[in-house]
Amino acid sequence: MDLTDKPMEAIEQWQDWYRKHKVVAEIDEPLVTKDSREALHDTQHAVNTYTKARWMKKAQEHFADTICEFTNELTGQDLYKAFYAAAIENLNIAAKEYAKAKSLVDCLKGLK
Repeated sequence: MDLTDKPMEAIEQWQDWYRKHKVVAEIDEPLVTKDSREALHDTQHAVNTYTKARWMKKAQEHFADTICEFTNELTGQDLYKAFYAAAIENLNIAAKEYAKAKSLVDCLKGLK
């Protein structure tokens, strides 16, 4: 929805948007009310989208902080190498944790 400086145009744009996106069913259309209510209960996508957007914003802020902190000391290529090394380290830690968890499950399988 694009807002302008003219109040009447903004109101008309909002009304157009509302007509296209309203969820409330019309009384003269049977079963639309039920379908629209059921759609309201399905919030999984909305929650996932909100959560992902929030985490993306947080990650962007952390990356921006890192860039600002090292911009005078490291080149872009250096930052890339540091990020890659951190990703490899994270992978190695995850692999060790997986190995421990798998070892536990394998041990428990033997006790069945």
